[in-house]
Amino acid sequence: MQLHLKRQWATILLSILFTCFHYGVQAQTLTDLENNARAVGGKDRVIRLLEVTETALQQTEYDKAYDLANETAEYANKIDEPLLRAHALNLSGRALMNKAQRKGLFGKERPAQHFRKSIEIMQRNGVPGDPLVLANLEELRKLAEKGNRSGELEQIDQEITQLKENYKLNSRAGLRKEVVLLNQTLVKEKMSGDSSKMMAAKRLEESQSLQALLAEKEALLNQMTEGQMKVEYMLLQQRQVLDSLLYRSQVDALMLSNQNLALSQAEASRNLSYAIVAVLLLLSGVIAYSLLKARQNSRVLSEKNRIIETERERSDKLLLNVLPSDVAEELKQKGGTSARFYEDVSVLFADFVNFTKIAERITPQQLVSDLDTCFRAFDDIMGKYGLEKIKTIGDAYLSAGGLQSPYPQTVQMVNAARDMQSWLNAWNKDRSQQNLPEYHARIGIHQGPVVAGVVGARKFAFDIWGDTVNIAARIEQASEPGKINLSGRAYEALAGQVACTYRGKLPAKNKGEIDMFFVDEK
Repeated sequence: MQLHLKRQWATILLSILFTCFHYGVQAQTLTDLENNARAVGGKDRVIRLLEVTETALQQTEYDKAYDLANETAEYANKIDEPLLRAHALNLSGRALMNKAQRKGLFGKERPAQHFRKSIEIMQRNGVPGDPLVLANLEELRKLAEKGNRSGELEQIDQEITQLKENYKLNSRAGLRKEVVLLNQTLVKEKMSGDSSKMMAAKRLEESQSLQALLAEKEALLNQMTEGQMKVEYMLLQQRQVLDSLLYRSQVDALMLSNQNLALSQAEASRNLSYAIVAVLLLLSGVIAYSLLKARQNSRVLSEKNRIIETERERSDKLLLNVLPSDVAEELKQKGGTSARFYEDVSVLFADFVNFTKIAERITPQQLVSDLDTCFRAFDDIMGKYGLEKIKTIGDAYLSAGGLQSPYPQTVQMVNAARDMQSWLNAWNKDRSQQNLPEYHARIGIHQGPVVAGVVGARKFAFDIWGDTVNIAARIEQASEPGKINLSGRAYEALAGQVACTYRGKLPAKNKGEIDMFFVDEK
């Protein structure tokens, strides 16, 4: 009875161990289980890898399970553990079958090779009736059914039937062996009988208990069904490994304590790593924020610099529209300019004929628009020849040459005057077709010394002074509409480069008589 109770407790303990292990495996990730399995060696490593493979199959990680099963089989073969290798081959075959079913295909040859190899190893090592052989045959039967291979299916069924019959005989033989052991125990009890009556009574009671247990076992053996035999046989196998499992549990407890210590150290190291990472992230955030702000500030500064540069260019352009370039540069650098004397400068005056009558015929707005059109065209012409526009006075236009050149630029001035008259002729032709008043200009050119500079602090303007300017005005007054009138000195400066017609000495207001020439038309 005590032996029966011990076996029941052993069975319960084994179930508890398997249950705890099952849930323990589920609680861990496959990666953790792999690492733990590879951390040991020998048979323990194979057993743990098999457990990891089973877990992978349960979690439908079939690719992973197949790789682990192959690794386990190779390692078991390396350390000469054929039965464990047979188990690994069974798992690899199951993984292949599940992989094929998931992909819509059904592998036959490769899984079958794994199952057959597993059976062959079991038979070669004297355990042909092991439940693993039956499990392999069941998997082969599934493959034969899927492949509609009736001949192979019939052969496998015969193998399964034969295996079950052998299993039943082995189970009965095992139980009879246990009964024999019980009889031997009873004989020993009788031979070692004590002279004391109390001890004799005690021995008799134990003997009767053993006999009753023996009868119970025989009855159980006769009434046992095939499924019960299988369960009992498995329990026998489990009892054989129970001691090793208990030993392993002690070893695992020791390893667990070591692992807990290592985990504590790893946790401390990980916390330190987290702290370092947090500090680094904080510093990275501060640096990134600083860089971002610096980039934003740089962008704002660049935009402001661009605006300043644009405004400076506009200011320079506006200044150059008012002043010669050298005078503008002096004004920017010194904040003011000094008057300059130019020894030889060509000066042009242009004035519109009958401007007062034209102003009476059109509106002031139209008059200003017409003047703006004319003077813009004159400005472009002066720029074309590198001459300086000085100013406009009402309907009069004043320009000079030689302010930006060491030469008086008389030829350029005459060519500019010709372009001015040509432009006016074309413009007047269009205006005549529109029945608008026409603008005809008298132009006079003289050459000589002038003084130039900027006057005033507000709305300052560049201007030229001297007798040369006055004579140029008188030459313009002595000209005719559409004509270009030259003084004798301007004519001499041309040195025959422009064809002219001598007009003689003509009177000029407050200047006496002056030699004058008309520039011939081209």
